[in-house]
Amino acid sequence: MGRLPSTWGDRMITMRVPYTMAGELVMANNLSSQFVDALFTNNVDMPFECHRMIPRITALDDANVALANQPSQELLQSLARLRLVDFGKNVNMTKSPTLLNNLTKGSSERTWEWAEPYYLIRSEGFQATIDTLAFPIWDGGQIPQDPPVVPLVSLRIEIAFQGFLCVVAPPSNTR
Repeated sequence: MGRLPSTWGDRMITMRVPYTMAGELVMANNLSSQFVDALFTNNVDMPFECHRMIPRITALDDANVALANQPSQELLQSLARLRLVDFGKNVNMTKSPTLLNNLTKGSSERTWEWAEPYYLIRSEGFQATIDTLAFPIWDGGQIPQDPPVVPLVSLRIEIAFQGFLCVVAPPSNTR
């Protein structure tokens, strides 16, 4: 995690509340879709101090059940591209749709972390658009698998923005 400033907007941060904005989207191959904007919109009367984005992907069968033999996150994150926009500030956070495995660091954490916190005030948020690529086909080969290999039909794209809600003023009847 990046640094924790003591002030925001020239006001002292008196407390931080751990907070996450998370969403899921189930997609077949070769599609483009957008997360509902409300999922990643700060609708709280406190600034959201975002420190990281955590993308995860779960492979699903034709009944939208997670496959018992999950492919690696390296492979799954190479099957989806993300375009991220901060619509409150009208700023692109990716120049173009970017493979998820290019955004994340390491092979175990797999997070996109920022050295400085990224702040969203009320009614600001992230617009996330996902493009899926063609899925590989596994036939299981000649060796029986336990559990058996089931075809990959769709992906559950899971994105979470994590950080803190910053308390910068006591509650009052004017906010």
